[in-house]
Amino acid sequence: MADPLSNDRFIAGEERWAPFTGGHRMRYLFLKAQRDTGLPPVIFIHGFFGCSFSWRFNLEEFARERDCYAIDLLGIGDSDHPPRGIYSFSFPDSARRVLDWIRQLGLANVDLVATSHGGAVAMFMAVLDRQEHRNTIGRLVLVAPANPYSRRGRKRIWFFNTGFGAWLLKSTGGIDRIKDLSLDFMYGDRKLITRETRAGYGRVVEHPQAFDYALDVIRTWHSDMDWLHTQLDTISDIPTLLVWGDRDHTVPTKTAVALQKHFRNSQLVTQRKTGHMPYEEDPKVFNRTVLDWLNRASAKAGA
Repeated sequence: MADPLSNDRFIAGEERWAPFTGGHRMRYLFLKAQRDTGLPPVIFIHGFFGCSFSWRFNLEEFARERDCYAIDLLGIGDSDHPPRGIYSFSFPDSARRVLDWIRQLGLANVDLVATSHGGAVAMFMAVLDRQEHRNTIGRLVLVAPANPYSRRGRKRIWFFNTGFGAWLLKSTGGIDRIKDLSLDFMYGDRKLITRETRAGYGRVVEHPQAFDYALDVIRTWHSDMDWLHTQLDTISDIPTLLVWGDRDHTVPTKTAVALQKHFRNSQLVTQRKTGHMPYEEDPKVFNRTVLDWLNRASAKAGA
Protein backbone atom coordinates (compact mmCIF):
# COMPACT_ATOMS: atom_id res chain seq x y z
CA MET A 1 0.00 0.00 0.00
CA ALA A 2 1.31 3.42 -0.94
CA ASP A 3 2.22 5.56 2.03
CA PRO A 4 0.40 8.94 1.81
CA LEU A 5 2.67 11.78 2.77
CA SER A 6 2.84 15.38 1.64
CA ASN A 7 6.17 17.13 1.30
CA ASP A 8 5.52 19.11 4.46
CA ARG A 9 3.09 17.12 6.62
CA PHE A 10 0.31 14.60 6.38
CA ILE A 11 -3.09 16.20 5.75
CA ALA A 12 -6.35 14.38 5.19
CA GLY A 13 -9.67 16.17 5.15
CA GLU A 14 -9.81 19.60 6.75
CA GLU A 15 -7.05 20.98 8.97
CA ARG A 16 -8.36 22.76 12.07
CA TRP A 17 -6.96 24.29 15.25
CA ALA A 18 -8.24 24.24 18.83
CA PRO A 19 -7.06 27.15 21.04
CA PHE A 20 -6.26 26.60 24.71
CA THR A 21 -5.85 28.98 27.62
CA GLY A 22 -2.36 30.38 27.30
CA GLY A 23 -2.62 31.11 23.59
CA HIS A 24 -1.38 27.80 22.18
CA ARG A 25 -3.26 25.57 19.78
CA MET A 26 -3.85 21.89 19.15
CA ARG A 27 -3.97 20.85 15.52
CA TYR A 28 -6.48 18.27 14.34
CA LEU A 29 -7.82 16.86 11.11
CA PHE A 30 -11.54 16.57 10.45
CA LEU A 31 -13.12 14.25 7.91
CA LYS A 32 -16.85 14.45 7.36
CA ALA A 33 -18.66 11.13 6.96
CA GLN A 34 -19.28 10.33 3.32
CA ARG A 35 -22.84 9.30 4.13
CA ASP A 36 -25.20 10.04 6.98
CA THR A 37 -25.35 6.89 9.09
CA GLY A 38 -26.20 8.47 12.42
CA LEU A 39 -23.23 6.66 13.96
CA PRO A 40 -21.13 8.38 16.64
CA PRO A 41 -17.98 10.30 15.64
CA VAL A 42 -14.54 8.80 16.15
CA ILE A 43 -11.62 10.57 17.83
CA PHE A 44 -8.15 9.17 16.99
CA ILE A 45 -5.37 9.63 19.56
CA HIS A 46 -1.79 8.80 18.58
CA GLY A 47 1.10 7.37 20.58
CA PHE A 48 4.15 8.84 22.32
CA PHE A 49 6.14 10.17 19.35
CA GLY A 50 3.23 10.05 16.92
CA CYS A 51 0.70 12.47 15.48
CA SER A 52 -2.28 12.36 13.12
CA PHE A 53 0.13 10.88 10.54
CA SER A 54 -0.16 7.61 12.48
CA TRP A 55 -3.72 7.15 11.16
CA ARG A 56 -2.98 7.79 7.48
CA PHE A 57 -4.20 4.31 6.47
CA ASN A 58 -7.36 4.43 8.57
CA LEU A 59 -9.06 7.82 8.40
CA GLU A 60 -10.61 7.63 4.95
CA GLU A 61 -11.99 4.14 5.60
CA PHE A 62 -13.60 5.19 8.88
CA ALA A 63 -14.93 8.37 7.26
CA ARG A 64 -17.09 6.33 4.91
CA GLU A 65 -19.47 5.91 7.85
CA ARG A 66 -18.48 8.35 10.59
CA ASP A 67 -17.18 11.84 11.23
CA CYS A 68 -13.50 11.49 12.13
CA TYR A 69 -11.17 13.68 14.18
CA ALA A 70 -7.44 12.91 14.34
CA ILE A 71 -5.52 15.07 16.78
CA ASP A 72 -1.91 16.03 17.32
CA LEU A 73 -1.68 16.25 21.09
CA LEU A 74 -0.54 19.66 22.29
CA GLY A 75 3.26 19.75 22.40
CA ILE A 76 3.94 17.22 19.63
CA GLY A 77 3.43 16.75 15.90
CA ASP A 78 2.13 19.84 14.11
CA SER A 79 0.39 21.25 17.18
CA ASP A 80 2.04 24.14 18.98
CA HIS A 81 5.09 23.30 21.10
CA PRO A 82 4.82 25.55 24.17
CA PRO A 83 7.98 26.31 26.14
CA ARG A 84 8.48 24.07 29.16
CA GLY A 85 6.55 25.04 32.25
CA ILE A 86 3.52 26.62 30.59
CA TYR A 87 1.49 23.40 30.41
CA SER A 88 1.59 20.07 32.15
CA PHE A 89 1.78 17.05 29.87
CA SER A 90 0.90 14.48 32.49
CA PHE A 91 -1.65 11.87 31.47
CA PRO A 92 -4.55 13.45 33.38
CA ASP A 93 -3.79 16.98 32.16
CA SER A 94 -3.50 15.88 28.54
CA ALA A 95 -6.72 13.91 28.97
CA ARG A 96 -8.49 16.94 30.43
CA ARG A 97 -7.52 19.15 27.48
CA VAL A 98 -8.79 16.65 24.91
CA LEU A 99 -11.98 16.02 26.88
CA ASP A 100 -12.70 19.74 27.18
CA TRP A 101 -12.06 20.20 23.45
CA ILE A 102 -14.56 17.44 22.58
CA ARG A 103 -17.18 19.07 24.76
CA GLN A 104 -16.47 22.49 23.26
CA LEU A 105 -17.28 20.98 19.87
CA GLY A 106 -20.64 19.94 21.30
CA LEU A 107 -19.92 16.25 20.82
CA ALA A 108 -21.14 13.45 23.08
CA ASN A 109 -21.14 9.65 23.03
CA VAL A 110 -17.95 9.67 20.94
CA ASP A 111 -15.82 6.62 20.21
CA LEU A 112 -12.11 6.82 20.99
CA VAL A 113 -9.54 4.91 18.94
CA ALA A 114 -6.26 5.37 20.76
CA THR A 115 -2.86 3.73 20.76
CA SER A 116 0.07 3.31 23.17
CA HIS A 117 0.56 6.56 25.15
CA GLY A 118 -2.67 7.81 23.59
CA GLY A 119 -4.44 4.69 24.84
CA ALA A 120 -3.59 5.64 28.40
CA VAL A 121 -4.75 9.22 27.71
CA ALA A 122 -8.05 7.74 26.50
CA MET A 123 -8.50 5.73 29.71
CA PHE A 124 -7.82 8.84 31.78
CA MET A 125 -10.42 10.69 29.68
CA ALA A 126 -12.95 7.97 30.42
CA VAL A 127 -12.20 8.09 34.15
CA LEU A 128 -12.62 11.87 34.26
CA ASP A 129 -15.81 11.62 32.23
CA ARG A 130 -17.30 9.09 34.65
CA GLN A 131 -16.27 11.13 37.68
CA GLU A 132 -18.20 14.07 36.26
CA HIS A 133 -21.21 11.90 35.35
CA ARG A 134 -21.07 12.99 31.73
CA ASN A 135 -21.64 10.91 28.60
CA THR A 136 -18.84 12.24 26.46
CA ILE A 137 -17.15 8.86 25.92
CA GLY A 138 -19.27 6.07 24.46
CA ARG A 139 -16.81 3.30 23.56
CA LEU A 140 -13.07 2.65 23.75
CA VAL A 141 -10.79 1.03 21.21
CA LEU A 142 -7.41 0.69 22.90
CA VAL A 143 -4.52 -0.40 20.70
CA ALA A 144 -1.71 -1.79 22.87
CA PRO A 145 -2.26 1.02 25.37
CA ALA A 146 0.32 2.02 27.94
CA ASN A 147 -1.12 0.56 31.12
CA PRO A 148 -0.32 -0.13 34.79
CA TYR A 149 0.51 -3.79 34.06
CA SER A 150 3.29 -3.05 31.61
CA ARG A 151 6.60 -2.93 33.47
CA ARG A 152 8.72 -2.60 30.35
CA GLY A 153 10.68 0.62 30.29
CA ARG A 154 10.15 1.57 33.94
CA LYS A 155 13.88 1.66 34.66
CA ARG A 156 14.46 3.68 31.50
CA ILE A 157 11.73 6.17 32.48
CA TRP A 158 13.32 6.51 35.92
CA PHE A 159 16.73 7.13 34.33
CA PHE A 160 15.48 9.80 31.94
CA ASN A 161 13.83 11.55 34.87
CA THR A 162 17.28 12.17 36.31
CA GLY A 163 19.25 15.25 35.29
CA PHE A 164 21.91 13.19 33.54
CA GLY A 165 19.34 11.02 31.79
CA ALA A 166 17.46 14.06 30.52
CA TRP A 167 20.67 15.60 29.22
CA LEU A 168 21.63 12.35 27.51
CA LEU A 169 18.23 11.98 25.85
CA LYS A 170 18.36 15.47 24.35
CA SER A 171 22.05 15.56 23.46
CA THR A 172 22.46 12.24 21.68
CA GLY A 173 19.59 12.29 19.23
CA GLY A 174 17.46 10.48 21.75
CA ILE A 175 15.12 8.27 19.84
CA ASP A 176 17.83 6.79 17.61
CA ARG A 177 19.50 5.52 20.76
CA ILE A 178 16.44 4.03 22.44
CA LYS A 179 15.70 0.67 20.89
CA ASP A 180 12.24 0.34 22.43
CA LEU A 181 11.07 3.56 20.74
CA SER A 182 12.49 2.84 17.28
CA LEU A 183 10.29 1.90 14.33
CA ASP A 184 12.42 -1.17 13.73
CA PHE A 185 11.54 -2.41 17.22
CA MET A 186 7.86 -1.47 17.03
CA TYR A 187 7.05 -3.11 13.70
CA GLY A 188 6.44 -6.85 13.64
CA ASP A 189 8.18 -6.98 10.26
CA ARG A 190 10.63 -4.15 9.68
CA LYS A 191 10.53 -4.85 5.94
CA LEU A 192 7.13 -3.13 5.95
CA ILE A 193 8.66 0.18 7.04
CA THR A 194 8.72 2.48 4.03
CA ARG A 195 10.80 5.54 3.34
CA GLU A 196 7.67 7.65 3.75
CA THR A 197 6.97 6.10 7.15
CA ARG A 198 10.45 6.94 8.40
CA ALA A 199 10.16 10.47 7.00
CA GLY A 200 6.75 11.02 8.60
CA TYR A 201 7.84 10.01 12.09
CA GLY A 202 11.21 11.67 11.55
CA ARG A 203 9.44 15.03 11.27
CA VAL A 204 7.97 14.50 14.73
CA VAL A 205 11.15 13.59 16.59
CA GLU A 206 13.35 16.11 14.76
CA HIS A 207 11.42 19.07 16.14
CA PRO A 208 13.77 20.88 18.56
CA GLN A 209 11.19 20.73 21.39
CA ALA A 210 10.06 17.12 20.89
CA PHE A 211 12.25 15.83 23.70
CA ASP A 212 11.16 18.58 26.07
CA TYR A 213 7.65 17.25 25.54
CA ALA A 214 8.81 13.67 26.09
CA LEU A 215 10.55 14.58 29.34
CA ASP A 216 7.42 16.33 30.60
CA VAL A 217 5.30 13.27 29.76
CA ILE A 218 7.52 10.78 31.59
CA ARG A 219 8.04 13.05 34.62
CA THR A 220 4.81 11.79 36.23
CA TRP A 221 4.45 8.52 34.29
CA HIS A 222 4.80 6.17 37.27
CA SER A 223 2.54 8.08 39.62
CA ASP A 224 -0.04 8.56 36.86
CA MET A 225 -0.10 4.83 36.13
CA ASP A 226 -0.42 4.01 39.82
CA TRP A 227 -3.44 6.31 40.06
CA LEU A 228 -5.01 4.89 36.90
CA HIS A 229 -4.71 1.41 38.38
CA THR A 230 -6.91 2.48 41.28
CA GLN A 231 -9.53 3.96 38.93
CA LEU A 232 -9.89 1.36 36.19
CA ASP A 233 -12.88 -0.35 37.79
CA THR A 234 -14.82 2.93 37.64
CA ILE A 235 -14.91 2.63 33.83
CA SER A 236 -15.60 -1.12 33.74
CA ASP A 237 -19.02 -0.54 32.16
CA ILE A 238 -17.64 1.12 29.01
CA PRO A 239 -17.71 -1.19 25.97
CA THR A 240 -14.03 -1.71 25.14
CA LEU A 241 -12.11 -3.36 22.33
CA LEU A 242 -8.47 -4.20 23.05
CA VAL A 243 -6.26 -4.70 19.99
CA TRP A 244 -2.74 -6.06 20.24
CA GLY A 245 -0.22 -7.24 17.70
CA ASP A 246 1.06 -10.74 18.43
CA ARG A 247 4.63 -9.49 17.92
CA ASP A 248 4.36 -6.44 20.17
CA HIS A 249 7.55 -5.99 22.20
CA THR A 250 6.83 -2.40 23.27
CA VAL A 251 3.73 -3.05 25.40
CA PRO A 252 3.84 -6.85 25.89
CA THR A 253 0.74 -8.72 24.78
CA LYS A 254 0.56 -10.56 28.10
CA THR A 255 -0.48 -7.33 29.82
CA ALA A 256 -3.69 -7.32 27.77
CA VAL A 257 -5.16 -10.16 29.81
CA ALA A 258 -4.67 -8.35 33.11
CA LEU A 259 -6.03 -5.09 31.69
CA GLN A 260 -9.10 -6.76 30.19
CA LYS A 261 -10.21 -8.00 33.62
CA HIS A 262 -11.19 -4.43 34.46
CA PHE A 263 -13.69 -4.20 31.59
CA ARG A 264 -16.89 -6.22 31.92
CA ASN A 265 -18.03 -5.62 28.34
CA SER A 266 -14.84 -6.11 26.36
CA GLN A 267 -13.19 -8.08 23.61
CA LEU A 268 -9.51 -8.78 23.06
CA VAL A 269 -8.30 -9.17 19.49
CA THR A 270 -4.76 -10.23 18.71
CA GLN A 271 -3.76 -9.18 15.21
CA ARG A 272 -1.43 -11.69 13.59
CA LYS A 273 2.05 -10.89 12.28
CA THR A 274 2.00 -7.32 13.58
CA GLY A 275 3.89 -5.49 16.29
CA HIS A 276 3.03 -2.35 18.22
CA MET A 277 1.36 -0.55 15.30
CA PRO A 278 -1.19 -2.93 13.73
CA TYR A 279 -3.23 -0.01 12.36
CA GLU A 280 -0.47 0.74 9.87
CA GLU A 281 1.25 -2.64 9.59
CA ASP A 282 -1.95 -4.34 8.38
CA PRO A 283 -4.55 -1.59 8.09
CA LYS A 284 -7.12 -3.58 6.10
CA VAL A 285 -7.51 -6.13 8.89
CA PHE A 286 -7.41 -3.42 11.57
CA ASN A 287 -10.00 -1.20 9.89
CA ARG A 288 -12.48 -4.00 9.33
CA THR A 289 -12.01 -5.43 12.81
CA VAL A 290 -12.51 -2.12 14.58
CA LEU A 291 -15.37 -0.85 12.40
CA ASP A 292 -17.28 -4.11 12.74
CA TRP A 293 -16.88 -4.05 16.51
CA LEU A 294 -17.85 -0.37 16.79
CA ASN A 295 -20.93 -0.89 14.66
CA ARG A 296 -22.06 -3.84 16.78
CA ALA A 297 -21.35 -2.00 20.04
CA SER A 298 -23.17 1.12 18.83
CA ALA A 299 -26.19 -0.89 17.71
CA LYS A 300 -26.34 -2.69 21.06
CA ALA A 301 -26.28 0.64 22.90
CA GLY A 302 -28.85 2.15 20.56
CA ALA A 303 -26.37 4.84 19.55
